[in-house]
Formats: sequence, structure tokens, C-alpha cells
Amino acid sequence: MAIDLLFTDVVMPGPLRSPELARRTRERLPHIGVLFTSGYTENAIVHHGRLDPGVELLSKPYSREALARRIRHILANQAQRSVHDRPGATPAHDERRRAGPKLIVLLVEDDDLIRSGTADMIAELGHTVNSARDGQSALRLLAETTADVLITDVGLPDVSGTDLARQAIQQWPGLKIIFASGDQGASQEAGLPDAINLAKPYTSDQVAAALSRAASDKALS
Repeated sequence: MAIDLLFTDVVMPGPLRSPELARRTRERLPHIGVLFTSGYTENAIVHHGRLDPGVELLSKPYSREALARRIRHILANQAQRSVHDRPGATPAHDERRRAGPKLIVLLVEDDDLIRSGTADMIAELGHTVNSARDGQSALRLLAETTADVLITDVGLPDVSGTDLARQAIQQWPGLKIIFASGDQGASQEAGLPDAINLAKPYTSDQVAAALSRAASDKALS
């Protein structure tokens, strides 16, 4: 039987701690998603208010909708990692794919493989790309540099991608937003109907189409 997701409380009875359970599970099933839940603000996976790298946590109490959203996020990331693992995920250099306006893109994604793979896709399209793994790092980069487009995951380790987008738009009104997520309703949830939804798993061609639309929207604004 195939298992896609391990969902476990951080604090469980018995000698085997949940982080160790997750580690052993990933040794046997490297591509499995892991989601922890906890009612404590400080525990084995949260230190000084920040999640350990690579950890997904759903805080208690949670609603059915919040659980469903987080599961969609994790499974979408699994599918996206599979895209980047495949040979040819980033197409060979082709000048025709580089036609059109060149953008400065800030990519915010906490998964290392997805972030590096997507950055390669964006760069191959001829755009300049900077990247961050969390919301605070993204805001610092926006303050220190310039960007035409913000591509952000919704599930970030410190703030949600929707909160990040709203804050970024308030400070930089001309910034175009692309939500790269398994949740296709992210733009509505954020209250940003003009934002573009890039559904995971996405291909290089779909990234190109989203950036082309962002460039067109920017030219019209």
C-alpha cells in the first residue's frame, strides 16, 4: 500500500519521539510528506518561535478547512519536487523562450529543491531571479533591491504567503503577485483578485505563461 503522508502529533506516548518516527519513515519512504500537529508554541520542532527547516506544522486547534489546505500544500510540494527530479525539467537554452520583457523576480519558497529548480526555470526564461526561503527574508530583499514580480508559496515557515503578498503590495503597490501553491484559491483568500495563481505541480512552460501575464499586467498598469 502506497503512503503519501505521515500525520502525527509532536508529543506521543512511548519511547519513540515523533521527529525520530518521521526521520525513520523518510529513510524508508524518501518522498513521503510529513505533517506534525501540536498545541504547544515551543516543542521538539519549534525553537524560539521558528520551525526547524523542512518541517510542516499545523497548530492546534485547527479546522477541517485548515487541515485540508495544509494537506493539499504538502502533496502539491511532493508533486512539484517530482517535476524537478525529472531530467529536462528546465528546458535547454532556447532564445525563442526568452522573447518579451525581462523581469526582476523575487521567488519565495521554503523547499530547497523546489526553490532552486524554479529559480533555474525563471533564469532560463531570461529573467533575473532572487530567492528567499521565508517571508521576513523576502521583505528584506524587497527593501534592499527591486522586483517586478513576487512569486510566493502560500505555506511559509514564518508567515503565510498571502500575508506576505498583502504586506508587499502595501509597501510596493506596483509589484505583481504570483501565488505558486496547491491552493488555487490563494488570490481570493488574500483579497488580491489581480494576483495570478500558478498551481503546483507546474512546468517551465506554465511558469513562462504566468510571468508573461504578469509582464502584460505590469505594462497596462
